[in-house]
Amino acid sequence: MIKRLAIIGYGSIAKDTLQALQPLLSEHQVEVLILRRSTPCDSEKKALPVFARFTQDIAQLWDFSADFIIEAAGQEAVAQYLPNCLSTGADVLISSIGALANADLYAELLNIAQQSNHRILLPSGAIAGLDYIQSVKDAEEIEIAYESRKPVAAWLPELATLGISPESVQQTFVLFEGSAAEAAKRYPQNLNVAATLALAGIGMDKTHVRVLVDPSLSQNQHHILVKSEFGEMRLQVSNTPSPNNPKSSWIVAQSIAATVKKEFAHTKIA
Repeated sequence: MIKRLAIIGYGSIAKDTLQALQPLLSEHQVEVLILRRSTPCDSEKKALPVFARFTQDIAQLWDFSADFIIEAAGQEAVAQYLPNCLSTGADVLISSIGALANADLYAELLNIAQQSNHRILLPSGAIAGLDYIQSVKDAEEIEIAYESRKPVAAWLPELATLGISPESVQQTFVLFEGSAAEAAKRYPQNLNVAATLALAGIGMDKTHVRVLVDPSLSQNQHHILVKSEFGEMRLQVSNTPSPNNPKSSWIVAQSIAATVKKEFAHTKIA
């Protein structure tokens, strides 16, 4: 049972996750420590549940001796903090799964987890169907393709880099096509889904990814195609963007919260 929960980062995903978990954490009297880079404003301090507190001091995170740590601070935080998090005796949940496209980092984390006898948890995040993919991933002939479709607002920095004004985008166009490994590295804030699919299935290099900018959309869409000798799965998920971050789907925080809730459950759907 989790008694001490740490959260690394306090952006929109972390805030939504904590809100979703608040009744459960309060019921079980779980202490929460939030590591963040910036000083919290007065409104953030007032909104924080009584069982939670902020720190900007990494030493306090290690002294806290968390049972469970949620990373919600971006791919750099995975490399910076999670090896030590696992070594200190905590299970860790990674939200920035695209960081694991770095094979060396992934291998390091797995090695530490095995040596410390602790777990790395990867939530489903913005998509569904991972149970099916894990069931068929060892098929002799298998194809997994992922297509990300997001509205223009999700790609403003990328469009600016290309010299394209958002107002000029009138038709859907392909921003990227290639492997999940390249996609996760090129678009770390947008394509954690590609990395999640690849890790659940046939690997970073074999999972095919297309990224489209679609001006007709108001939601983030994820299209997944799986073909093997066991059958075929076609799946479409349409998610509402986070009110605070259009690059991220609102459901991501709910997925993280659901993963934590399973740690308190006496029945688990496998």
